[in-house]
Amino acid sequence: MSKSSETEPPILANAERARNCLGLNATVLPGLGTFRTGSHFRGLIEMGVAVAGTLYFCALLFSAIGDRTEEISIVKAFQPYISRLGLAVVFVVGSWVSGLLYAKTLFRR
Repeated sequence: MSKSSETEPPILANAERARNCLGLNATVLPGLGTFRTGSHFRGLIEMGVAVAGTLYFCALLFSAIGDRTEEISIVKAFQPYISRLGLAVVFVVGSWVSGLLYAKTLFRR
């Protein structure tokens, strides 16, 4: 059998799969790379948390801006929302970190 007709070793295929997972999780949507590599439940959870956190953050921003009047500054308008905004950021960042850690484990295999 000649070398040109042999398939690539599985290690290269796994490295490519891990790179794709890392790229999708880091740049497109946390959980998308995880979902595409076959871990469907974890990928859906990561995507759901990221999207929910982003929507919650945006809703709080619009609410805080809507409550602002000319008499108060933007900082004072955001004070009642700061802890909930922080929670939304934790959701998004946590989902992103979870996706990156999953992709990192694929590199070890």
